Amino acid sequence: MARPLDGIAFQAYVRRLGMPRETQELLAHIRSSPPSRTPGARRGNMPVWYPSKKMQCIIKAESAKVEFAFLLQAEHDDTVLEFWDQPPAIQLEYRDRRNRIQRPLHTADYFIFGYQECGWIECKPAQELMKQAERRPHRYVLDKGLWRCPPGETFAAKYGLTYRVWSSEEINWAAQDNWLYLEDYYQDLERLAVPASTLGVLSRLADEYPGLTLADLRARASEIPGDQVNIAIATHALYVDLVSCRLSEPWRTPVFRTRRLSRALRGPTSQDEKRIAPTQDLASGLTQEGRELLERASDVDLATAVFRNRVIHPEHYHDEEQEQLAERRAAVPSRTKRRGQQWYREAETRYGRGFLGLLPHYHNCGGLRQIDTQVITLIHQVLETHYDTVTQKPKRGAYGEYLKLCEEQHLKTVSQRTFYTEAQRHKASYEQVVVREGTRAAYPFKDQVHEFEKTVSRHGNYAWAMAHLDHTELNLILCDSRTGQPLGKCWLTLLILSQPRCIAASYLTFDPPSYRSCMMALRLCVKRYGRLPTAITVDGGPEFQSVYFEQLLALYRVRKHHRPASEPRFGSPQERLFGSMQTQLLYHLLGNTQATQLPRMMTKATDPRRHAVWTLPALAERVQQWADEEYETMRHPTLGMTPREAYVLSIEHDGERVHKQIEYDDTFLMATFPTTRKGVAKIVPGLGVRMNHLDYWCEAMRDPTVEGTQVKVRYDPFDVSVGYAYLDRQWRKCDCPYTEFAGCSERELQLLTEELRKRNHLTSGREQTEMTQKQLAAFRRENADLETILRQHRHDRETRAALMVLEGGRKAEHVRQSDVPETDDEQKSLESSEKSAKANPYDNLLVFKRIEL
Repeated sequence: MARPLDGIAFQAYVRRLGMPRETQELLAHIRSSPPSRTPGARRGNMPVWYPSKKMQCIIKAESAKVEFAFLLQAEHDDTVLEFWDQPPAIQLEYRDRRNRIQRPLHTADYFIFGYQECGWIECKPAQELMKQAERRPHRYVLDKGLWRCPPGETFAAKYGLTYRVWSSEEINWAAQDNWLYLEDYYQDLERLAVPASTLGVLSRLADEYPGLTLADLRARASEIPGDQVNIAIATHALYVDLVSCRLSEPWRTPVFRTRRLSRALRGPTSQDEKRIAPTQDLASGLTQEGRELLERASDVDLATAVFRNRVIHPEHYHDEEQEQLAERRAAVPSRTKRRGQQWYREAETRYGRGFLGLLPHYHNCGGLRQIDTQVITLIHQVLETHYDTVTQKPKRGAYGEYLKLCEEQHLKTVSQRTFYTEAQRHKASYEQVVVREGTRAAYPFKDQVHEFEKTVSRHGNYAWAMAHLDHTELNLILCDSRTGQPLGKCWLTLLILSQPRCIAASYLTFDPPSYRSCMMALRLCVKRYGRLPTAITVDGGPEFQSVYFEQLLALYRVRKHHRPASEPRFGSPQERLFGSMQTQLLYHLLGNTQATQLPRMMTKATDPRRHAVWTLPALAERVQQWADEEYETMRHPTLGMTPREAYVLSIEHDGERVHKQIEYDDTFLMATFPTTRKGVAKIVPGLGVRMNHLDYWCEAMRDPTVEGTQVKVRYDPFDVSVGYAYLDRQWRKCDCPYTEFAGCSERELQLLTEELRKRNHLTSGREQTEMTQKQLAAFRRENADLETILRQHRHDRETRAALMVLEGGRKAEHVRQSDVPETDDEQKSLESSEKSAKANPYDNLLVFKRIEL
């Protein structure tokens, strides 16, 4: 499927708009240029990688709230033909507050090609625009309720184009929520249809009960799957006002047969005319002073005023509480009642409401402070210079400095307790910890951002809407399943569904986090459930930015959300699950590392390495058992039910989305295998294709027509002796001619390459950049007893055994040793720990490249 303006369509578009040649060249340059920059998770922003059906490539948004909202609107706006993210930078010119000329290079968020406009789009929150307008009054201007950028409009006018500022106030959150809810259906709308019999039942119910809520429609047509109801809405066979109603709230969403019938029964929609229910303004008649007094009143003040009002106006209350207060009311002196009535009359004249006169003024209690203002100022100066510093000096030292300065300035000193009390008022907890210990230590004290307007759920609006993928190092020492020797800690990769809090997949390995761990977690998810989530939230790890991971997500149209660094609240479901697994499972197993948290208190009797009995396959089985039989069957406090019940309920109501099923076949498995930097390799006659210094060959390469051509290639990261080449429209298995690499993982091959380069550098005095597979094979054969290689052999063997348990469902004790190949050298003793591995050289290839779908 081509883009809307590919081919001659672009020439027809520019001719229809009558654009000059200079503008046509600029537009062609914008369409052919890669993104100017890659969005980063900065200042709390969550970038989004969106697989656009309209654009047939990945479009990036710098923020999940504003930029992504515009991206979704452009995706579903029929007047927008194309939209490109991060177009080439343009130069603006404007005067700053000091009347100096500024000429910054500016990269807009999007460039759109539409029927009504063609130009740059800058997306910003309304609060940020207000701040920018104060700092740069000539760059951002509020004009008749709309934000404008005059220097951007001036630059765009030179080419006959437009420049528009899109504010967060223009977002329709109900429509955004519905687009996300129906996203799975919109992506495959061409091949989705509702059977005639099913559509007849739904149409009959909509005709018999006009305005029937979506929840009632599903209940009356309980035999119809939720998928069919959602497809009928997505294809407009049933009408729902997607602009004002939310499909995620079916009890509030009316369903009609047609849009005309909806307008006839309900009147204009909220887009055309907002219907405001009559409400009584409780604060009407109040003076400004009265409003301020009411806002300043606390709950205790209001409760006291209510009791006083019950005392002086008992005739206004006829409830049971008034009878219970009869004795207390009778105990009030008559003089107090008359004074209360006087306060009521005076407040009626002064504030407009007599009730305000009964409010006690507790905030005025306490009298005036006896400490001199000059002394308080000195205390704060000492706190700023001697306490709020990165050296983290104690308050006691700051108080000593304060006493010294008071003596020099001949000021009266305060007590140490008073000084400490003033130190607490000095700064908020978050600001003070930031200055003393940094932002990470202060993160628990940071205020949470609460939305004043209902937007979209960050956990998604159905079971597979959002997932979290992350790694953690388990606090458990594991043993070799053959020798019993401790191998250290392992890494757990966990994929969870955010909305029902279910564990979709788990993968255990001794290797540090890499793209291989991500691929295996997604592979296990497809094997178990037959699908992938619609969106995945990840952190800033390099494995989540690898080209292989992003290509797999793009291939199956999975949206990627990149959560900000050092902001664990953006991944709170996953972080909370890691904590639950640690306290409910790991801390109950022999060999857990709780004792190592206080190393000076640890003895031989409490050393976890002496108590380690668990192996990686056994732990994989235990983790799977805990996830299926314990965690998912316990009531979750946030859900109010078990995760399994929440998952089943969402599938029943929101649809199973069977069209998103992924076959666990060779095609999918091939998509999880890595490839070369270019993605292709040249077939050399007699040798085959080369990947990672190794040659691969198959009989199909003898065909003279394919010799010298570039073909798509992939290889197995867990056995580099096996490769694949795409020949004659099918993937063909290729083998490496050197048997020394049988069972060698990509991780081990990296260690071999690094060690060989070090030795070549030591012997020859220079680093050898090109090495042959013969050298690698000889090095692996002759140095099989190398410490790092031996350890990697054991790690790979244990990981393969654990994968058999997770993927094949076999019990750990039933994994035959013959299923896990090994060499004789693996029986040798291994005590020292492995050096930390360098990052995969292919993990950061995708920086400015667009991923085509």
